[in-house]
Order: sequence, then structure tokens, then C-alpha cells
Amino acid sequence: MILSGAPMRRERFLIQAKLTPPRPYRRVLSRPALLAKLHEAFEYRVTILQASAGYGKTTALTSLATSNTPVCWYTITEEDVDPHGFLAYLIAACHQRWPNLSDLPQALLQESHNEQSSAAWSQVLDALLNAVSEQLNDEVLVILDDYHFVAHIPEIHALTTRLITYMPPGLHLVLSTRYPIDDRALIRWRARGDILALNREDFAFQSDEIATLFTNTYEMQISSTDVVALADQTEGWPIALQLIWQGMRGGGRSASPANLPDTRLHSLATLFEYLAHDVVNQQSPEIADFLRETAILRELTPDICNAVRAADNSGALLNQLHRLDLFTVAVDEDMYRYHHLFHDFLRQQAHEDLSDTNTRHCRAAHFFAEQHNDEAAIYHWLSARAFTEAAMSIGRIGETMIRDGRLDTLLQWIDTLPADILADQPRLHAYLGDIYRLRSQFEKALSWYQQAEQTWQTRGDFAGQSRALRGQARVYLDRVQPAQAEHLLQEAIRLTDGINDRQTRARLLELMAENKLNMGKTDEAEMLCNQAHELREEGPGEDMLSVRVKLRTGRLDEARTTLEPLVNDERQSLERGHPHSPRGHRETVLLLSLIEAFCGNGQRAFCLAHEGVDLGEQLASPFITAVAHIRLGHAWQLRTHVSSERTTMAHDEAIGCYQRSIALSDQLAVRRLRAEALWGLTRAYGFSRQLAAAEQTAHEGVEISQWAGDQWLAALIELTLGSSCVLAGRLDNAIDTLTRVLGTFRDCGDSFGQAATRLWLALAYHQLKQREHALTHINELLNRCKTHQYSFLLTTPTLTGPPDPRCLVPLLVAARDGHHADYATRVLATIGLPGIEAHPGYQLRVQTLGNFRVWRGVHEIAGREWQRDKARQLFQLLISHPGRWLQRDEIVEMLWPHLGPESAMRDFKVALNALNKALEPHRSPNVPFSFIVRNGSAYRLRPEADLHLDYVEFEQACTQGMHLLDEGNVEEGITKLRAALQLYGGDYLPDALYESWASEPCDRILALYLRTAAQLSSALIEHEAYEEAIHLCQQILEHDPCWERAYCTLMVVHTRQGNRALALRTYQRCVEALHTHLGVDPDPATVALEQQIRASGGV
Repeated sequence: MILSGAPMRRERFLIQAKLTPPRPYRRVLSRPALLAKLHEAFEYRVTILQASAGYGKTTALTSLATSNTPVCWYTITEEDVDPHGFLAYLIAACHQRWPNLSDLPQALLQESHNEQSSAAWSQVLDALLNAVSEQLNDEVLVILDDYHFVAHIPEIHALTTRLITYMPPGLHLVLSTRYPIDDRALIRWRARGDILALNREDFAFQSDEIATLFTNTYEMQISSTDVVALADQTEGWPIALQLIWQGMRGGGRSASPANLPDTRLHSLATLFEYLAHDVVNQQSPEIADFLRETAILRELTPDICNAVRAADNSGALLNQLHRLDLFTVAVDEDMYRYHHLFHDFLRQQAHEDLSDTNTRHCRAAHFFAEQHNDEAAIYHWLSARAFTEAAMSIGRIGETMIRDGRLDTLLQWIDTLPADILADQPRLHAYLGDIYRLRSQFEKALSWYQQAEQTWQTRGDFAGQSRALRGQARVYLDRVQPAQAEHLLQEAIRLTDGINDRQTRARLLELMAENKLNMGKTDEAEMLCNQAHELREEGPGEDMLSVRVKLRTGRLDEARTTLEPLVNDERQSLERGHPHSPRGHRETVLLLSLIEAFCGNGQRAFCLAHEGVDLGEQLASPFITAVAHIRLGHAWQLRTHVSSERTTMAHDEAIGCYQRSIALSDQLAVRRLRAEALWGLTRAYGFSRQLAAAEQTAHEGVEISQWAGDQWLAALIELTLGSSCVLAGRLDNAIDTLTRVLGTFRDCGDSFGQAATRLWLALAYHQLKQREHALTHINELLNRCKTHQYSFLLTTPTLTGPPDPRCLVPLLVAARDGHHADYATRVLATIGLPGIEAHPGYQLRVQTLGNFRVWRGVHEIAGREWQRDKARQLFQLLISHPGRWLQRDEIVEMLWPHLGPESAMRDFKVALNALNKALEPHRSPNVPFSFIVRNGSAYRLRPEADLHLDYVEFEQACTQGMHLLDEGNVEEGITKLRAALQLYGGDYLPDALYESWASEPCDRILALYLRTAAQLSSALIEHEAYEEAIHLCQQILEHDPCWERAYCTLMVVHTRQGNRALALRTYQRCVEALHTHLGVDPDPATVALEQQIRASGGV
């Protein structure tokens, strides 16, 4: 019986009989001891029933299932070697048990039809386990009967292992198998005592059971001698005992156990040779003929038996067989099957008369074809060696099989066909192309598509030719080789002229649009995409192709707006165990990661790229993984502006990502995939001043991109090489390259690429002191940034911009006198430099906490660059009093107290000159100093200078955090204070710790640190974050052992943790510290706290 009324398409292929226990034989001996052992399955994670054929494993499990035991039943057959089919039956078995089970697992299985990956199947199984967990309210057995049929299939066995590993509590797995299961995972479960094993000895009949079987069940009196003989010769083999009874009942040569052969019946072949002929030969001719004629059938119904036998009395004969207990199993009303062992014997006998057997197979095939059961028809056509008919049936069902992801089954059918039959079936050649393309075996796929094309061309079948050409083009689209795909798609479209198939033509136009986009021809891509929508009579829509068009034309905000909800939807689907089909380089998270990298959102690009890596692993798609590693490399490069140490680490990580991607692309033999990785390597090498390596990777990347027909990517690579030349000072080469790139981006219609190119041209001309050329490019850059919201190019490190955007500030200052003055002023205000007049092209970043270090942009000032210690001390003095004018005499008194006035003044001038050179080594003589300003004989830091002081950031963060706590924003305040304390690297200017001019900021900052830590620890107590509060108090006491508030906090924490004794010892430590260091007693509040703890033990 076929499942009916099921909501999911795949369920119409499922046979109901495999999802319910077989009906018990009328003549089955009740075996309480065996049944009791089986009931122990509820105490184990896994139960394995392993015994060879005929030992009654299924019979025992049927007895268990029909004794009010909650089970999910799945009888596995030889057909279930396809993981999709295995999962479909497993899902249906659970639906039998829980009718309200979520439809998500089945929907997920349907939607994963194009994925042949263990990850996709695992996600289906995970969704099923989650759904079962929601329904499970009792202990249930999942019985997989005849598991040996699929145990050798690695994918299915992996699914079973995963099922065992992640089954929810209350679910128990029972595996029935003829052969031992060899699995390392089971060794682990067995070592834990989680496996119950029943073997042949458990199923073999003992002497007393044999006597009871014959006397009570078979109603046949046998002597004790006969019992001993049966036990000795059969060794308790249940099927042998049944066959002997059949022979004795029919009066054959085995009518008495005494007539059994002397040799023990160790093999089924021996048993059949001795007994099966007796059983069949004792039947009436009509029954014997029926057995022989229906041996080819896997299920027995009156209709199919009538069709095969060309008779009309099969229903009555089936009933008679069942009444005789003649090795038939009732699986449903009017549906039976032969016992597996008996069926094997019947088929063996049928092969002796091959001509009649093939005739019956053909009759069965015709019957199933008329019932639109193509799979059953194909089985019988192949069994009859009617290969031409089988090929035609495969041709009809092949598209559906590919859509459903049942590639293994389809490939197995096609492989069964003789070469001469297959050679005449171009549709099957195309299916083979599809199978190998979906498995990333591109060369094999191309070969089969080309063979299909040649055959269809010989026959003048234009639609078929177009189908084969489309398949070849999709190989090149998957490999991102637009030049190779172009002529194939053009010819495929030409061949569809005059063919009334709107959907096929629309799909070809979409493929052509994607290919045009890969070639950088975005306008043509959009036009073709619109034509496809019109052909389908659809309105304009958003899809991955339109997003990629937006990306390659610089409409980054539009592309991001479209992608973000899609990415969120896909995340939610994955969380529900509902993944999508792999899209290669078209994955939404990977497209969005690239856009975020273009926009300078490095952290977001990093997270999305990591999602892509995980997705590639989940979908078992090395292509996706390779692209994800590229995007991860891009994100790593945007982390290189933080510090020199992290720059080196991020640089190495980025190169590692690109190299891993290249290795994967080589394994996949997809040369085009190397191009983007080579672009990333060009940036990594070029921006770290390894120009020779950058040129090598750029030239290879450009050659691959041009070979593939992707001018847009080639332009990006050349843009990166040109920018690397700017950074290396090879300005003439840079201008030549960038000018050529600007034209290419203009041809591609990419406004963003043009903006980025203008940026680097402006920098190149600025370094050459060619002001007019620089202003021309900066004004055009500002125009595009204003029009298309590209301001991030001017403010943030991006994939196509400079590693330190502060290098653009001098150009923005100059642009305040140009056509876009207002916009330039707004950008300067955005980066915190609204009134800047002089700027060196970098920010000066100063670390004062823990160590003293200074960076000009990304370059750290080395010790030798200060030239003199006094130059460094002079700078430390100025940053210690950033808002004050310091008189020259005051400075001299603080730094050269032991020198005479003349010598001190001379040394001051030398130190000041060395300091300015260290801070601005490339300043032109006629340009004012950017960081230190003089007013008469007074000096100070410029208030508008682009200067970052870590202690100022620390003070601001502490103040903001404590203000949030005071206002009652506890969560936000805790977060802010934690971040503030992370900024505190140690004492202020530790090498100037004893200098009088440094004492005030040093004391102020330390006191602020202690107050902040104390306030945070108090807030943490209320959130029961006790360990973190203890750690903070310990840090406070390391700096100041007399900080009484820290002792009180520790006393409260220890008391709330139930450690009253430790709280009281903490009080004693407080008393001792105050007496030792200050000679005072604790505050009355501290004393009161100690008394409260001592009296009540609580606070």
C-alpha cells in the first residue's frame, strides 16, 4: 500500500508495509525469556540483535511490538541504500508514532534534493530528533529491522551513528542485523555499558523450547529422542525447525527427525537443498506454480500477481498460502510478502527458467508503468534485461530523481544499462552530466553533456541540444568562467527560437544574465534579468543575480539592504534545521561579507565570513569553504590597523586564509577561484611593502580573470597593485596603472570602483606635489562619495582604501576651498577634526598606561627616532598637561634642574627640534607643526591636533560608566566599566614615576582606577557575579592594601557564598593592614559589617 494523504511529495514513494511490524504468524511459540531480554532495551541506548538468517529476529521484535510496547518500526530492504530514502522512511516511521510530529524534517528533506552531502543529511536528522524531542513523553524504541542491508553504506551508517549520539532521553535504538556491525563509535558506547547485545545463542531454541514448539504450536507429538536429534542437528536454528515441521507435516523424506542427515545444518544452502524441495513438492500443483510464478515480486497483492500470472485467482491463492503458514508474511490488508529466506530460495529456482522469469518481469513492469510507479517498473525492466524499456522509464523519471537529490539511485540504474543501449540515450547522458556537475566532478560532467549534445544534434533535436548546452554552460558558471560559458549560452538560446517553452527560455536568459555579470557587463545583465522576469510574466524581483549586479555597479547600500533580511531568514532556517541548497560563490553571507569589507565594517565582515566557513562545512561544499576563506582573509586585513604586533598576526592570518583557498581551488580544479584569492594576496603583500610579491600575485590574478572574461575582478586586482605602488612610492607606475583601471571601472559601470581609483590617484598626485591634479581627483571622489554614500572610504580602513584613512586628511583640508567644501567639512567633523589646520596625514597615538609607546599611524616610533631621552621626556611632560601653556623657563626647570640657564636653554632647543622630527619626520619647512604649538615663550599640544591619548580615553570611559550606574542603567554601566578597566594597562608613565611633573596625573589616574574597580565590584555583587567581584577586589588591594571598601566587598561576597569564616578572616586582614600602614582602626561601618556577619552569618 502506498501512503496517501501525506502532505509531503516524497511520501508517495513510501511503502506502508515497511513502517509497521509484520503480522505475527499463527504458529509462533511464546518465548517469555527472550521477550524479557528484549524488554531490557528500554534500559540501554542501543540494542543490537545480531544473528544469521532464519533465527527469528524479526519474529521476536514483532512479538515485542505487538505487546503494547511503544515503537517506531522501519523494515529496511535492499532498495534503501539511498540516504534520502532511508531518511524518508525514518521520518515516516516517527510520524506513525507521533501523528502531530512537525513537518519540518520532511520539508527539509525535500528542499535538500540537490545536495549530496553528509552535512545536509545530518541536518535533516537533527531536525527530526528535535521534532521527536518535542513530542516524546514516554520511553520509545526505534526499531530498524534488517539493518544489514544498509550497514555497508558509509553515509547511512554515519547517520545511524549520529542518531545514537544525539537521541533525546527516552528514545532507544534497536538494530536487527545478520552481520556484526563494525563501528568505533559503538565501541565507546559499549565501554560505557550503553549497548545491549543479543546474538545467535539468545535466539536459538533450547531442547525444552523445541519440545513445546512441536507439541503445543505445531500440534505434533515427537519423542524425547526426536527432540535431542532436532536440537543436535539444527542447533536450535528456528527456520530449520520450521522447515523440518513443514516437511514432516507433508510426509516427505524428512517426516521423522531420525531421518535428518548426519551433517549438522550449518548453512542455509544445505538446509534448502535438503528440505525446501520437500516443502514445495508437497504442495498442490496450483500452489507450486503460484510460488514459482510470483517469485519475482517483492510485494504480493492480488492485482500484481494476476498481472504476472495472466490469471484472476491470485487473491484466493494468497489467502490459502497464508492459512497454510507457507512462509508468507501479511504486511497489510491484501498485501503479503514471502519470508526473506524462502523468497531467496524461490528466486534461485526461478533463475533456472530464465525465459519465463523474464516474461514475468516484463508483465510486472507493464503493470507498474500503468500504475505510474516508475521505480518499480524500472526494477522489473532491468531484471528482465529489457534495457531499452528501462532506459525509457529512467528518462521519464530522471528529472524528478535529480530534483529530489536521489543521485545514487539514478546513477545505479544508468550504470546497469549496457553501453550500446546507453549510447542511444542522450537524455541519460545529460542526467549523468547533471549528477557529476552536482558532485563537482566537472570534467566528467562536460564529457557527458557533450556526448548528449552530439547525439541530439545528429537527430536534429533543437530542444535537446539546448538542454545539453545549458548543462555545459552551468559547469562554467559554477566554475566562474564566463568566457567559456558565453558562446554555449548564446547557442542554447538560439536553439530555443520557435520552441514554445517559456520557462526554459527564461532560465537560459537568467543564466546569460549571470554570465554577463561575471564578465563585468552589468547593464546587459540587468536587461537580460528583466527579460527573464517578463517572460515568466513576473514583476521585478530581488534575487541573488540582482544583488550581484548592485555589488558590481557600486550600489552597495542597496545590495546590503536586500541581503540583510535574506541572511537573517537563512540563519533562522538553519537554526530550525532547514538549510538551503549550496550556491557556491553566490552564498548570501559571503556576498554580504564582501560588501561589509568594501564598506570597512571589518568585524561584521569577519563574522559573516566565519559563518560562510561553517556553512561550507555543514553543506560539505569545498567550493563554498574556499570562497569563505577568501572573504575571511579580506576581513583579517581590515584588522591590521590596530597595532604593529596585531598587524603582523592579522597579515599572517590573511595570507593563510588565501593559501587555504588556493589549495582548495586546485583540488577542485577550478582555476577561476584562485583569482580573488590572488587579489587578496596582492593587497596583503603590497600593503606590507612586499611589492615584488604583490606584482607576481597581481599578474597571475589578472591573467586568470581575463582568461575567465571577468574584467571587473581584473580591475580590482590592478587597483590594488596600483595602490601598493602608491604606498611604496613608485608613483609613476601607480598613476599609469590607476589611470587604466579607472577606464575599466567606467566601462563596467562601477561607481564604487571609480571612487576608490580616484582616491589613490589623488594620493599619488598629492605625494608628487601636483596640487591641481590631486584636487581634480579628490573633488570627483567627494562627489561620488556624497552621491552614493561612500563616506566610509574617507573615514574607515576598507578593502580598497588606504590602511590608514588619516592620510586623506590633508586632501580633505585642501578640499575645503573647492566645490565640495561643505561635504569635506562634514567629513572632517565626523572623524573629530572639525577645526584642523595642519595635519601630517596620520594620527598620533600614545600609550601611557603600563608602557610608553607612540605610533605615527600604523608605524611605531622606535627608540632611536627620539634621538635624545630629553626629547621623549619633553613629549611626556606636554601630554601630562595637555590643556596648559607651559612657559619655556618652567619646562627647563622641570627637565634640566641642574644645568645653568644657558646650557639648559640650548638643550631645550635641541630636544624640541628632535621631538618635532620624531613626531613629523616628513614635514615641509613652510608647513606649521601639527602637534606642538608655540605662543611666544610658551608651548603646549595643539588642542585640535589629531592626537589619541590612552589615559584620556580611560578617564572618559570610567566617568561615563559611573554616571550610568548613578542613573540606574546598571547593565549598560557594568559593560562600560568593564571596557574601561580593560584600557588600564598599568601605572601612568612608569618610567617617569618619580618625576614631579608626572605625579599629579599618575595619582589621579590610579585613584580613578581604584574607584572604578570598587564601584564595578559592588555592582557585580548585586548581579551575583561573585568571582569577578573577588578578582577586582584583589587587584585593588595589590595597588592599595588599605582600600577599606575592597575588604568590605570581599566580606559580603564570602558571606553570600556561605563562607562566613573567610569573611571574618578578611576583616582581620583589613584591621592588620590599616594598623600596619596607617596606624588607624577600621571605619565604624566596616566594624558594623563584621559584627553583623559574626552575629547572624548573613548580609
